[in-house]
Amino acid sequence: MVFYFETRMKYSFSQIVTIEIVNESSLFMKKNIYFFFLLLIAFSKISAQSISRSAISFYGQSAINLKATAGQIANGSSASTSNSFVIGFQQPLNYKINVGLSLLSDTIVCGISKLIIKSGTCFAYQWFKNDTAIIDQRTDSISILSSGVYKLVGSDGLNKFDTSKSIRVTFIPKPTKPNLNSSLKDTILCFNDTIRLKSNLVYERYLWSTGDTTSNLLVNSPTSIFLRGGVRIGSTSNYCYSDSSNIITIKKNTTPIPSLLRVEDNLYSTDSKNYRWFMNNLASPVSASNVYRILYKGFYAVETSIDKICWSRSKDFIVQNAPTSSDQNNYLLSAYPNPTTGFFYLQAKLDKRYSGYMELSIVDQGGASKWNIKKYIFNENNIRLPINLKLNKGSYSIQVKLNGYKTQVIQIIAL
Repeated sequence: MVFYFETRMKYSFSQIVTIEIVNESSLFMKKNIYFFFLLLIAFSKISAQSISRSAISFYGQSAINLKATAGQIANGSSASTSNSFVIGFQQPLNYKINVGLSLLSDTIVCGISKLIIKSGTCFAYQWFKNDTAIIDQRTDSISILSSGVYKLVGSDGLNKFDTSKSIRVTFIPKPTKPNLNSSLKDTILCFNDTIRLKSNLVYERYLWSTGDTTSNLLVNSPTSIFLRGGVRIGSTSNYCYSDSSNIITIKKNTTPIPSLLRVEDNLYSTDSKNYRWFMNNLASPVSASNVYRILYKGFYAVETSIDKICWSRSKDFIVQNAPTSSDQNNYLLSAYPNPTTGFFYLQAKLDKRYSGYMELSIVDQGGASKWNIKKYIFNENNIRLPINLKLNKGSYSIQVKLNGYKTQVIQIIAL
């Protein structure tokens, strides 16, 4: 006959005793079995008391969390009514408290929504903000979302604690990003012109993609460029910058330079969409086409444009011989009051409107020049010029030359 005896000891100790009786009629053997059974029960009670005295308490840990640490504690189970952890035997717990933080000093965060700080290895963790424990922050890292003073208290699980260095974290928002003008006029370089780029917002510091830090920027070559605006971080020399503005692409004017050709009494420009003519550097309202009729001797030029934003200018075309029809142009020249005490008007009346310049000189009877002037005239047929001179008594010659007309001379008497 075989008897099976099983004893269950609290806290994970279990013993199963199997006894086989070879001779069932032997009373001596029965007595020995009963005696052995009593010894086994007594040993179980002593073991349970010994185990209870070796209980270790982990403060600040819940029973659920302690169950998760079974990899560090051998042959253990947790009590359901307390935070005590009872083990059959204890292995050495080799936990060193390391509360060193990945952030070494106070910091100011520009623009980002969170900052993650990690610590060294501990058995248990508790993070604090402004000396108040943060609920549910019991891991080796923390995601910081707002300004404050942060620190970590770490434990080795054996009622020893250490506190990290306190770190002040300050969040500041990014400035509003600037906007740069992007119309066609603001992005095309004409001739040797420059384009001035300027932010629509005011910042403490400006940072262009070229590295310049001025509030506005002059651009004289094709490029792509953007701007960021910054605000000073506290009393430091560092700045928190905005996101980049829109990108401005500056292009060089591609309108070809026109050339001029004279055919009889007309000047012809190379083809374009828009034209502006000039005589002696004065804009002429006469023609807006590629053909310009020559009326006088002088310097002619044309500007052409595809978009009316950038204009390309031709070289000056010199007209040395005016058309035959204009060789006999005359004009009526007069001065009044005459005689004069020094102040008088010089008047020239033309038979048609004139654009050019008038050269005037006054000489005495000995041929010495007393006064010279060159005056530009625009689309006029009646030129009236006031003159105020301190002239000695005597007779003077006034010589007047209108470009494209004959030179005329009149006499004036000074009293």
